[in-house]
Amino acid sequence: MTYFLSNDSLWSELYDRVKASPRVKAAVAFLGNGGADLLPLKKGDTLVVNLGLQTVRQGATSPMEIQRLIRRGVMVFTRSNLHAKFFICGKSLFVGSANVSKNSQNALEEAGTLTSEIAAIRRATDFFEKLCTEPVRPEYLKLCLRAYRPPRFSQQKRLSRTLGQKRIIEAKLWFNGGLVYSELSEKEKKRADEIVEKAEKKLIKTKSTYVDYSYYSFKPRFFKQIRTGDWLVNCILDKETGRREVCCPRQVLGQTSIPAKGGKRKYLLLSEAPDMEQVIPLSRFRQKVRKILPRLDKESPRTSPIFNTKAADLILSFWTPSGRVRS
Repeated sequence: MTYFLSNDSLWSELYDRVKASPRVKAAVAFLGNGGADLLPLKKGDTLVVNLGLQTVRQGATSPMEIQRLIRRGVMVFTRSNLHAKFFICGKSLFVGSANVSKNSQNALEEAGTLTSEIAAIRRATDFFEKLCTEPVRPEYLKLCLRAYRPPRFSQQKRLSRTLGQKRIIEAKLWFNGGLVYSELSEKEKKRADEIVEKAEKKLIKTKSTYVDYSYYSFKPRFFKQIRTGDWLVNCILDKETGRREVCCPRQVLGQTSIPAKGGKRKYLLLSEAPDMEQVIPLSRFRQKVRKILPRLDKESPRTSPIFNTKAADLILSFWTPSGRVRS
């Protein structure tokens, strides 16, 4: 399997895999302040990094963080022309743009792929071993510690603040609360049906899924953050019974809007839902989720992204891939 990851989801997945894997081979150009915490390498793991004197003087790689890793028992090699970023964690391979730094984790837009493809892992391992030719010895590390200068304030970061740019938020799963069962007007439903018909071309599992949508009388804030392919779990209030139900997971296909009364518009969030979908009463969902994600254990949980990959996977596992509730 191969997955695309970015920003918070990338860092969460990378951290968990590195921590859990019995042996890690990490190649990363720069490892800055706090890098030993962001990348929890341990005894028996191997790291190759750009610890060249010019890099150290610019503050791009921190010799203090390298020293911390060596004291843990990590075997560290240096390569002054290294620009690659990839991590072999057992039977998984990460390849991406991210250096190991707080700036990368919290400010920069980062992306990468996670794959379990055996051939790719073998090629990466072979390449990694060719990089590991110059171990970081105590004498050289002392030289780097004396030469180190803290990094200067990033011009790129200053520019992004000036332009008012905000980092893209990406989550594996969204909990969509506050929905109520209701019907569109006849004209609105006709227009929505036309949109659904066009969206059917985007279905991945054409024989076992359909296009579903939820609609809003105003454009929700989370529309700016939710992305095509994100998983979505809807929580809907049935006015007749007064009960809330949590629908099985579906994947976002996109968003659009349709004309409404009074010159206004209604906003649609389209998703691919399984034909055999089943719901879980909110009361039961709260019992299952309270130890996983306590903030969803509420009578009326709000819409929120779920960045933690483990928590997202556990919630998704409440249902089978076909949308049936697991017993």
